Amino acid sequence: MTIQHKDIPDANRHEPKGASSAVANSVYSANGSGSGTWQKVLSNNLNGIAGDSGNANQKIVTNGAGGFQLRRDAVYGVMGISNNTNAFAVSAAADATLNTNTDYALFSGTGAPWVFEVNNEVTFSVDRMFFPVTGVYEVQAWGNITQYPTNTAFVGLKYRLNGTTFSTRKQKTKSNSAGDSGVVSAFALFQANAGDFIQLYVASTAAGNLIIQDFNTTIKLLRQTA
Repeated sequence: MTIQHKDIPDANRHEPKGASSAVANSVYSANGSGSGTWQKVLSNNLNGIAGDSGNANQKIVTNGAGGFQLRRDAVYGVMGISNNTNAFAVSAAADATLNTNTDYALFSGTGAPWVFEVNNEVTFSVDRMFFPVTGVYEVQAWGNITQYPTNTAFVGLKYRLNGTTFSTRKQKTKSNSAGDSGVVSAFALFQANAGDFIQLYVASTAAGNLIIQDFNTTIKLLRQTA
């Protein structure tokens, strides 16, 4: 008498071959040649993923087409200035509103001793941070100005991408009287490509010496897009 396997009572069916020696939480993975092994699910076993190529710090997200894709996780970097007492010389802006990008100078060299701090995948060189992947990033900044060019000068700060594209908005600050300190802070979201870099630029309505004692710039990947 022939009995179809589907008709065998469930209590009398055996476990799949190899189940008795398979480690916990493993699954059977076919090799395409009539056999296979019990193993943990690997990234390249998921639809649409070629595998992580041994790279750590990646996460799996849906691709919107019934499959999955690998995306970077926890990408961030910080460059900062601490306890600086050196002045950064600024020229008087032609536009007193500080809305003209050509009035802004790269904040680098004397008076801008940038140091690379906490980071993961982001890289740094002198006065700039480089983005490792294409995506949407968050930038946050905080700074403490201990000397303005004059007691009536306005100081503006902008970020610039790849030395070409300025941030849409500036952060503007002014001392109330001679010897006053000031604080500036900023937050923005923007799109960057792998290999792009970001730098800080400053402008002033009066010529003189600017001292930024402490500054902190943080970038963080919110969503990888390629």
